[in-house]
Amino acid sequence: MKKQIVSLSLALLTASGAQAARVAVVDSGTDFQHAWLKNHAWLNEKEIAGNRVDDDNNGKVDDVSGWNFADSYGRVFFPEHLQLVNPITYRLFEIIAHQQAGRTTDEDKKFWEEHVLSLPKPRKEALTAHLNFFGQYAHGTHVAGIVASQDPEAKIMAARVFADEPPAEYGKNKGWSLSEMFYKLLAMASNGTFDLVAGYLHERQADVANYSLGVPLHSIAKQVLALRGVKEPTAAELSAETKLVFGQFEPRGRAWMTSAPHTLFVIAAGNDGNDNDALPMFPASIRVENAVSVAATQDFDKLAKFSNYGKLSVDVAAPGVAIVSSVPGLDAGRTLPMSGTSMAAPYVTGVAARIKSLNPGLNPVQIKEVLMGTVDRKDWLQDKVISAGIVNAQRAYVAAEKSRQQALSQAIAESRALVADQVSAPAPAASTLKSIPADLRRMADSLVF
Repeated sequence: MKKQIVSLSLALLTASGAQAARVAVVDSGTDFQHAWLKNHAWLNEKEIAGNRVDDDNNGKVDDVSGWNFADSYGRVFFPEHLQLVNPITYRLFEIIAHQQAGRTTDEDKKFWEEHVLSLPKPRKEALTAHLNFFGQYAHGTHVAGIVASQDPEAKIMAARVFADEPPAEYGKNKGWSLSEMFYKLLAMASNGTFDLVAGYLHERQADVANYSLGVPLHSIAKQVLALRGVKEPTAAELSAETKLVFGQFEPRGRAWMTSAPHTLFVIAAGNDGNDNDALPMFPASIRVENAVSVAATQDFDKLAKFSNYGKLSVDVAAPGVAIVSSVPGLDAGRTLPMSGTSMAAPYVTGVAARIKSLNPGLNPVQIKEVLMGTVDRKDWLQDKVISAGIVNAQRAYVAAEKSRQQALSQAIAESRALVADQVSAPAPAASTLKSIPADLRRMADSLVF
Protein backbone atom coordinates (compact mmCIF):
# COMPACT_ATOMS: atom_id res chain seq x y z
CA MET A 1 0.00 0.00 0.00
CA LYS A 2 1.40 3.39 -0.96
CA LYS A 3 2.04 5.65 2.01
CA GLN A 4 0.29 8.95 2.29
CA ILE A 5 0.70 11.79 4.74
CA VAL A 6 -2.09 12.12 7.25
CA SER A 7 -2.70 15.56 8.74
CA LEU A 8 -4.26 15.37 12.19
CA SER A 9 -5.11 18.70 13.76
CA LEU A 10 -4.86 19.09 17.50
CA ALA A 11 -8.52 20.06 17.54
CA LEU A 12 -9.49 16.73 16.00
CA LEU A 13 -7.35 14.81 18.46
CA THR A 14 -8.78 16.68 21.41
CA ALA A 15 -12.31 16.12 20.19
CA SER A 16 -11.70 12.38 20.10
CA GLY A 17 -11.63 12.20 23.89
CA ALA A 18 -8.07 13.11 24.86
CA GLN A 19 -7.42 13.91 28.49
CA ALA A 20 -4.37 15.63 29.92
CA ALA A 21 -1.41 13.45 30.80
CA ARG A 22 0.59 14.20 33.93
CA VAL A 23 4.30 14.75 33.22
CA ALA A 24 7.13 15.13 35.73
CA VAL A 25 10.21 17.10 34.71
CA VAL A 26 13.04 15.90 36.96
CA ASP A 27 15.53 18.68 36.47
CA SER A 28 16.73 22.10 37.63
CA GLY A 29 13.32 23.63 38.29
CA THR A 30 10.67 25.02 35.97
CA ASP A 31 9.57 28.61 35.40
CA PHE A 32 5.80 28.24 35.23
CA GLN A 33 5.43 32.00 34.68
CA HIS A 34 6.85 31.59 31.19
CA ALA A 35 4.31 32.17 28.42
CA TRP A 36 4.90 28.66 27.05
CA LEU A 37 4.26 27.03 30.43
CA LYS A 38 1.85 29.11 32.48
CA ASN A 39 -1.12 27.02 31.35
CA HIS A 40 0.75 23.72 31.73
CA ALA A 41 1.47 23.69 35.45
CA TRP A 42 0.06 20.71 37.29
CA LEU A 43 -1.80 21.93 40.37
CA ASN A 44 -2.16 19.88 43.52
CA GLU A 45 -5.79 20.54 44.34
CA LYS A 46 -5.35 19.11 47.84
CA GLU A 47 -2.76 21.73 48.75
CA ILE A 48 -3.46 25.41 49.55
CA ALA A 49 -0.67 27.54 48.10
CA GLY A 50 1.30 29.66 50.50
CA ASN A 51 -0.37 28.70 53.78
CA ARG A 52 2.72 26.81 55.00
CA VAL A 53 0.60 23.84 55.96
CA ASP A 54 0.90 20.28 54.67
CA ASP A 55 -2.77 20.18 53.66
CA ASP A 56 -2.61 16.76 51.98
CA ASN A 57 -0.48 15.18 54.73
CA ASN A 58 2.18 13.80 52.42
CA GLY A 59 5.11 15.27 54.33
CA LYS A 60 5.63 18.11 51.83
CA VAL A 61 4.39 21.60 52.67
CA ASP A 62 2.96 23.58 49.73
CA ASP A 63 3.91 21.11 46.99
CA VAL A 64 1.51 22.91 44.68
CA SER A 65 3.26 22.28 41.35
CA GLY A 66 5.85 19.76 42.44
CA TRP A 67 8.64 19.55 44.97
CA ASN A 68 12.15 20.92 45.40
CA PHE A 69 14.19 17.85 46.38
CA ALA A 70 17.42 19.87 46.39
CA ASP A 71 16.24 22.20 49.15
CA SER A 72 13.36 20.15 50.64
CA TYR A 73 10.52 22.58 50.17
CA GLY A 74 7.84 23.53 47.67
CA ARG A 75 9.47 26.33 45.71
CA VAL A 76 10.63 24.94 42.36
CA PHE A 77 12.04 28.03 40.62
CA PHE A 78 13.93 31.18 41.60
CA PRO A 79 13.11 34.08 39.25
CA GLU A 80 15.26 36.52 41.22
CA HIS A 81 18.36 34.85 39.81
CA LEU A 82 17.49 36.35 36.43
CA GLN A 83 18.89 39.62 37.74
CA LEU A 84 22.31 37.97 37.70
CA VAL A 85 22.18 36.83 34.08
CA ASN A 86 24.32 38.89 31.74
CA PRO A 87 22.10 39.89 28.77
CA ILE A 88 24.83 38.86 26.33
CA THR A 89 24.16 35.25 27.37
CA TYR A 90 21.08 34.97 25.18
CA ARG A 91 22.86 36.02 22.00
CA LEU A 92 25.83 33.79 22.73
CA PHE A 93 23.58 30.76 23.19
CA GLU A 94 22.07 31.46 19.77
CA ILE A 95 25.51 31.64 18.17
CA ILE A 96 26.65 28.44 19.88
CA ALA A 97 23.52 26.60 18.71
CA HIS A 98 24.04 27.86 15.16
CA GLN A 99 27.57 26.44 15.24
CA GLN A 100 26.30 23.13 16.61
CA ALA A 101 23.83 22.92 13.73
CA GLY A 102 26.42 23.95 11.13
CA ARG A 103 24.58 27.19 10.39
CA THR A 104 26.91 29.88 11.67
CA THR A 105 26.34 33.21 9.93
CA ASP A 106 28.67 36.10 9.20
CA GLU A 107 26.71 38.13 11.78
CA ASP A 108 27.37 35.42 14.37
CA LYS A 109 31.09 35.48 13.67
CA LYS A 110 31.24 39.27 13.84
CA PHE A 111 29.42 39.35 17.19
CA TRP A 112 31.68 36.63 18.59
CA GLU A 113 34.83 38.44 17.47
CA GLU A 114 33.67 41.73 18.97
CA HIS A 115 32.35 40.40 22.28
CA VAL A 116 34.36 37.26 23.00
CA LEU A 117 37.62 37.09 21.08
CA SER A 118 38.63 40.50 22.41
CA LEU A 119 38.34 39.39 26.05
CA PRO A 120 41.43 38.55 28.12
CA LYS A 121 41.75 34.91 29.14
CA PRO A 122 40.37 35.34 32.71
CA ARG A 123 37.25 37.02 31.35
CA LYS A 124 36.78 34.27 28.76
CA GLU A 125 36.97 31.68 31.52
CA ALA A 126 34.45 33.63 33.57
CA LEU A 127 32.17 33.87 30.54
CA THR A 128 32.35 30.11 30.01
CA ALA A 129 31.40 29.54 33.65
CA HIS A 130 28.54 31.99 33.33
CA LEU A 131 27.19 30.20 30.26
CA ASN A 132 27.39 26.91 32.17
CA PHE A 133 25.45 28.48 35.03
CA PHE A 134 22.73 29.77 32.74
CA GLY A 135 22.53 26.49 30.86
CA GLN A 136 21.81 24.61 34.08
CA TYR A 137 19.52 27.31 35.48
CA ALA A 138 17.45 27.36 32.27
CA HIS A 139 17.63 23.61 31.70
CA GLY A 140 14.38 22.53 33.38
CA THR A 141 12.39 25.35 31.78
CA HIS A 142 13.79 24.51 28.34
CA VAL A 143 13.00 20.81 28.81
CA ALA A 144 9.45 21.57 29.99
CA GLY A 145 8.86 23.80 26.96
CA ILE A 146 9.80 20.97 24.61
CA VAL A 147 7.34 18.68 26.39
CA ALA A 148 4.59 21.30 26.07
CA SER A 149 5.34 21.85 22.39
CA GLN A 150 4.67 18.17 21.69
CA ASP A 151 1.64 17.83 23.97
CA PRO A 152 -0.35 21.07 24.33
CA GLU A 153 -2.61 19.41 26.91
CA ALA A 154 0.10 18.08 29.23
CA LYS A 155 0.12 19.04 32.89
CA ILE A 156 3.68 19.39 34.12
CA MET A 157 4.98 18.97 37.65
CA ALA A 158 8.50 19.98 38.59
CA ALA A 159 10.78 17.68 40.55
CA ARG A 160 13.72 19.98 41.19
CA VAL A 161 16.90 18.08 41.94
CA PHE A 162 19.61 20.69 41.24
CA ALA A 163 20.16 23.55 43.68
CA ASP A 164 20.91 27.00 42.27
CA GLU A 165 24.41 28.36 42.77
CA PRO A 166 24.42 31.49 40.64
CA PRO A 167 27.49 33.70 40.28
CA ALA A 168 27.38 36.55 42.79
CA GLU A 169 28.46 38.88 40.03
CA TYR A 170 29.17 38.05 36.40
CA GLY A 171 32.87 37.36 35.94
CA LYS A 172 33.74 37.07 39.64
CA ASN A 173 32.20 33.80 40.74
CA LYS A 174 32.53 30.73 38.56
CA GLY A 175 29.16 29.16 39.35
CA TRP A 176 28.82 25.49 38.44
CA SER A 177 30.90 23.69 35.87
CA LEU A 178 29.69 20.66 34.00
CA SER A 179 32.21 18.53 35.90
CA GLU A 180 30.68 19.70 39.18
CA MET A 181 27.26 18.71 37.84
CA PHE A 182 28.64 15.21 37.35
CA TYR A 183 29.61 14.93 41.00
CA LYS A 184 26.28 16.33 42.20
CA LEU A 185 24.45 13.75 40.09
CA LEU A 186 26.69 11.04 41.47
CA ALA A 187 25.85 12.13 44.99
CA MET A 188 22.13 12.03 44.24
CA ALA A 189 22.46 8.54 42.82
CA SER A 190 24.19 7.45 46.00
CA ASN A 191 22.25 9.28 48.71
CA GLY A 192 18.73 8.22 47.82
CA THR A 193 17.44 11.40 46.15
CA PHE A 194 16.29 9.47 43.08
CA ASP A 195 14.50 6.98 45.32
CA LEU A 196 12.57 9.84 46.91
CA VAL A 197 11.72 11.33 43.53
CA ALA A 198 10.39 8.02 42.22
CA GLY A 199 8.25 7.63 45.33
CA TYR A 200 6.81 11.09 44.73
CA LEU A 201 6.10 10.30 41.07
CA HIS A 202 4.23 7.19 42.12
CA GLU A 203 2.31 9.08 44.79
CA ARG A 204 1.36 11.82 42.32
CA GLN A 205 0.49 9.32 39.57
CA ALA A 206 2.84 10.77 36.98
CA ASP A 207 2.19 9.22 33.57
CA VAL A 208 5.60 10.15 32.14
CA ALA A 209 8.79 11.39 33.79
CA ASN A 210 11.60 13.13 31.91
CA TYR A 211 15.18 12.61 33.10
CA SER A 212 17.47 14.82 31.02
CA LEU A 213 20.41 13.99 33.24
CA GLY A 214 22.96 11.27 33.70
CA VAL A 215 26.26 10.15 35.18
CA PRO A 216 29.02 9.13 32.71
CA LEU A 217 30.32 6.19 34.69
CA HIS A 218 33.40 5.80 32.51
CA SER A 219 34.79 8.89 34.28
CA ILE A 220 34.65 7.03 37.60
CA ALA A 221 36.15 3.95 35.96
CA LYS A 222 39.11 5.99 34.69
CA GLN A 223 39.79 7.29 38.19
CA VAL A 224 39.61 3.79 39.66
CA LEU A 225 41.99 2.42 37.04
CA ALA A 226 44.38 5.33 37.59
CA LEU A 227 44.53 4.51 41.30
CA ARG A 228 45.59 1.00 40.29
CA GLY A 229 48.34 2.43 38.13
CA VAL A 230 46.54 2.05 34.79
CA LYS A 231 46.95 5.58 33.46
CA GLU A 232 46.01 4.85 29.85
CA PRO A 233 43.53 1.96 29.83
CA THR A 234 42.65 0.12 26.65
CA ALA A 235 39.09 0.32 25.36
CA ALA A 236 38.47 -3.18 26.70
CA GLU A 237 39.86 -2.32 30.15
CA LEU A 238 37.81 0.86 30.38
CA SER A 239 34.64 -0.93 29.27
CA ALA A 240 35.12 -3.75 31.77
CA GLU A 241 35.73 -1.33 34.66
CA THR A 242 32.79 0.91 33.66
CA LYS A 243 30.50 -2.11 33.68
CA LEU A 244 31.73 -2.99 37.17
CA VAL A 245 30.90 0.54 38.32
CA PHE A 246 27.50 0.32 36.64
CA GLY A 247 26.87 -2.91 38.52
CA GLN A 248 27.10 -0.93 41.76
CA PHE A 249 24.42 1.53 40.64
CA GLU A 250 22.08 -0.65 38.60
CA PRO A 251 20.21 -2.52 41.37
CA ARG A 252 19.19 0.67 43.13
CA GLY A 253 18.23 2.38 39.88
CA ARG A 254 16.19 -0.62 38.82
CA ALA A 255 14.46 -0.57 42.20
CA TRP A 256 13.37 3.06 42.06
CA MET A 257 12.15 2.80 38.48
CA THR A 258 10.09 -0.30 39.17
CA SER A 259 8.72 1.33 42.35
CA ALA A 260 6.73 3.63 40.04
CA PRO A 261 5.26 1.04 37.63
CA HIS A 262 2.59 3.39 36.25
CA THR A 263 5.20 5.93 35.10
CA LEU A 264 7.17 5.79 31.86
CA PHE A 265 10.72 7.03 32.50
CA VAL A 266 12.24 8.82 29.49
CA ILE A 267 15.99 9.24 29.92
CA ALA A 268 18.65 11.09 27.92
CA ALA A 269 21.33 8.72 26.59
CA GLY A 270 24.23 11.14 27.26
CA ASN A 271 26.46 13.49 25.32
CA ASP A 272 29.90 11.85 25.23
CA GLY A 273 29.58 10.37 21.74
CA ASN A 274 30.04 6.94 23.34
CA ASP A 275 28.53 3.51 22.85
CA ASN A 276 26.45 2.89 25.98
CA ASP A 277 26.67 -0.85 25.33
CA ALA A 278 30.39 -0.64 26.11
CA LEU A 279 30.37 2.34 28.50
CA PRO A 280 27.03 2.35 30.32
CA MET A 281 25.46 5.57 31.60
CA PHE A 282 23.41 5.98 34.76
CA PRO A 283 20.42 5.93 34.69
CA ALA A 284 20.07 5.68 30.89
CA SER A 285 21.51 2.16 30.67
CA ILE A 286 19.15 0.59 33.20
CA ARG A 287 16.94 -1.83 31.30
CA VAL A 288 13.41 -1.99 32.71
CA GLU A 289 10.11 -2.27 30.89
CA ASN A 290 8.89 1.19 31.85
CA ALA A 291 11.97 3.15 30.69
CA VAL A 292 13.03 4.56 27.33
CA SER A 293 16.56 5.76 26.57
CA VAL A 294 16.89 8.47 23.90
CA ALA A 295 19.72 9.40 21.52
CA ALA A 296 19.85 12.73 19.68
CA THR A 297 19.76 13.40 15.95
CA GLN A 298 20.37 16.48 13.84
CA ASP A 299 16.93 17.01 12.37
CA PHE A 300 15.96 13.71 10.72
CA ASP A 301 19.20 13.34 8.80
CA LYS A 302 21.97 12.01 11.03
CA LEU A 303 23.00 11.09 14.54
CA ALA A 304 24.23 14.16 16.44
CA LYS A 305 28.00 13.99 16.79
CA PHE A 306 27.82 14.39 20.58
CA SER A 307 25.08 11.78 21.12
CA ASN A 308 25.62 8.51 22.92
CA TYR A 309 24.09 5.46 21.29
CA GLY A 310 23.72 1.74 21.89
CA LYS A 311 22.36 -1.04 19.71
CA LEU A 312 21.39 -2.97 22.84
CA SER A 313 20.85 -0.19 25.38
CA VAL A 314 19.37 2.93 23.68
CA ASP A 315 15.80 2.59 22.48
CA VAL A 316 15.01 5.45 20.10
CA ALA A 317 16.36 8.68 18.67
CA ALA A 318 14.80 12.14 18.41
CA PRO A 319 15.89 15.62 17.25
CA GLY A 320 18.31 17.22 19.71
CA VAL A 321 20.37 19.86 17.89
CA ALA A 322 19.54 23.59 18.19
CA ILE A 323 16.06 22.92 19.57
CA VAL A 324 14.21 26.17 20.31
CA SER A 325 12.28 26.22 23.58
CA SER A 326 11.38 28.34 26.58
CA VAL A 327 14.05 29.76 28.90
CA PRO A 328 13.78 32.08 31.88
CA GLY A 329 13.77 35.75 30.95
CA LEU A 330 12.61 39.04 32.43
CA ASP A 331 9.91 39.29 29.76
CA ALA A 332 8.55 35.77 30.54
CA GLY A 333 8.62 34.93 26.87
CA ARG A 334 12.26 34.21 26.06
CA THR A 335 13.18 31.29 23.83
CA LEU A 336 16.59 29.95 22.88
CA PRO A 337 18.01 27.03 20.93
CA MET A 338 19.95 24.44 22.93
CA SER A 339 21.46 21.10 21.99
CA GLY A 340 21.91 17.74 23.67
CA THR A 341 20.23 14.45 24.39
CA SER A 342 18.59 16.56 27.12
CA MET A 343 16.57 18.13 24.31
CA ALA A 344 15.86 14.85 22.51
CA ALA A 345 14.45 13.17 25.64
CA PRO A 346 11.63 15.72 26.29
CA TYR A 347 10.65 15.51 22.63
CA VAL A 348 9.95 11.83 23.29
CA THR A 349 8.39 12.62 26.68
CA GLY A 350 5.94 15.02 25.04
CA VAL A 351 5.01 12.46 22.41
CA ALA A 352 4.57 9.80 25.09
CA ALA A 353 2.32 12.15 27.07
CA ARG A 354 0.20 12.81 23.99
CA ILE A 355 -0.11 9.07 23.36
CA LYS A 356 -1.37 8.64 26.92
CA SER A 357 -3.81 11.51 26.47
CA LEU A 358 -5.22 10.00 23.30
CA ASN A 359 -5.64 6.56 24.85
CA PRO A 360 -5.61 6.70 28.66
CA GLY A 361 -5.95 2.91 28.74
CA LEU A 362 -2.36 2.42 27.54
CA ASN A 363 0.18 1.51 30.23
CA PRO A 364 3.87 2.52 30.15
CA VAL A 365 4.97 -0.66 28.39
CA GLN A 366 2.34 -0.16 25.68
CA ILE A 367 3.27 3.52 25.24
CA LYS A 368 6.86 2.41 24.77
CA GLU A 369 5.66 -0.13 22.19
CA VAL A 370 3.91 2.65 20.26
CA LEU A 371 6.97 4.90 20.38
CA MET A 372 9.30 2.19 19.12
CA GLY A 373 6.87 0.64 16.65
CA THR A 374 6.12 3.89 14.81
CA VAL A 375 9.64 5.25 14.30
CA ASP A 376 11.11 6.39 11.01
CA ARG A 377 13.58 3.58 10.42
CA LYS A 378 17.00 4.76 9.21
CA ASP A 379 19.90 2.73 7.89
CA TRP A 380 22.32 4.96 9.80
CA LEU A 381 20.56 4.09 13.07
CA GLN A 382 20.48 0.35 12.42
CA ASP A 383 23.47 -0.30 14.70
CA LYS A 384 22.90 2.70 16.97
CA VAL A 385 19.52 2.25 18.68
CA ILE A 386 17.28 -0.73 19.35
CA SER A 387 14.38 0.52 17.22
CA ALA A 388 16.73 1.66 14.43
CA GLY A 389 14.70 4.83 14.12
CA ILE A 390 13.60 8.36 15.01
CA VAL A 391 10.35 8.91 16.90
CA ASN A 392 7.56 9.93 14.50
CA ALA A 393 5.10 11.94 16.56
CA GLN A 394 2.29 12.10 14.03
CA ARG A 395 2.44 8.38 13.34
CA ALA A 396 2.49 7.60 17.05
CA TYR A 397 -0.64 9.71 17.56
CA VAL A 398 -2.47 7.89 14.79
CA ALA A 399 -1.53 4.56 16.38
CA ALA A 400 -2.68 5.76 19.81
CA GLU A 401 -5.99 6.94 18.42
CA LYS A 402 -6.59 3.70 16.53
CA SER A 403 -5.63 1.59 19.54
CA ARG A 404 -8.78 2.77 21.30
CA GLN A 405 -10.77 0.52 18.97
CA GLN A 406 -8.37 -2.22 17.86
CA ALA A 407 -5.39 -4.30 18.91
CA LEU A 408 -2.24 -2.27 19.51
CA SER A 409 -0.18 -4.22 16.97
CA GLN A 410 -2.79 -3.60 14.29
CA ALA A 411 -3.00 0.10 15.19
CA ILE A 412 0.77 0.44 14.84
CA ALA A 413 0.80 -1.39 11.52
CA GLU A 414 -1.98 0.80 10.10
CA SER A 415 -0.29 3.97 11.29
CA ARG A 416 2.88 2.96 9.45
CA ALA A 417 0.88 2.62 6.26
CA LEU A 418 -0.89 5.95 6.71
CA VAL A 419 1.82 8.36 7.87
CA ALA A 420 4.96 9.12 5.87
CA ASP A 421 8.43 9.49 7.29
CA GLN A 422 9.41 12.96 8.48
CA VAL A 423 11.53 15.25 6.34
CA SER A 424 13.90 17.93 7.58
CA ALA A 425 13.15 21.55 6.77
CA PRO A 426 15.33 23.02 4.00
CA ALA A 427 18.67 24.20 5.37
CA PRO A 428 19.30 27.96 5.30
CA ALA A 429 21.61 29.39 2.68
CA ALA A 430 25.23 28.43 3.23
CA SER A 431 27.36 30.96 5.09
CA THR A 432 30.12 32.78 3.29
CA LEU A 433 32.39 32.22 6.27
CA LYS A 434 35.89 31.10 5.44
CA SER A 435 36.79 30.20 9.02
CA ILE A 436 35.12 29.74 12.38
CA PRO A 437 36.90 30.99 15.53
CA ALA A 438 38.50 28.03 17.27
CA ASP A 439 37.13 28.99 20.68
CA LEU A 440 33.59 29.10 19.24
CA ARG A 441 34.04 25.55 17.97
CA ARG A 442 35.33 24.45 21.37
CA MET A 443 32.49 26.22 23.18
CA ALA A 444 29.90 24.61 20.86
CA ASP A 445 31.41 21.19 21.50
CA SER A 446 31.36 21.64 25.27
CA LEU A 447 27.98 23.34 25.81
CA VAL A 448 25.67 20.43 25.12
CA PHE A 449 23.12 19.40 27.74
